Amino acid sequence: MKLEFLELNLEWPAELNLLCLKNFILSKLMVHGEPLRWAITSITNHSKKKNQIISVEVVFIVIEDKSKGTNPVLN
Repeated sequence: MKLEFLELNLEWPAELNLLCLKNFILSKLMVHGEPLRWAITSITNHSKKKNQIISVEVVFIVIEDKSKGTNPVLN
């Protein structure tokens, strides 16, 4: 088992309210692996598109598979 660090930019849909933001972010992170820790590091407004970009830093737990190397999702 090891840890991997990623920086991701996620598009925050205009119709998604603040109360649903945590679940939205976690669902996007789970695509890449199991998040151990994560933090929103910035939010950028795009007035033309009426959406926001959320920058997230994430530490994932990666379980190494002896037959395939490391987690294929992160490599």
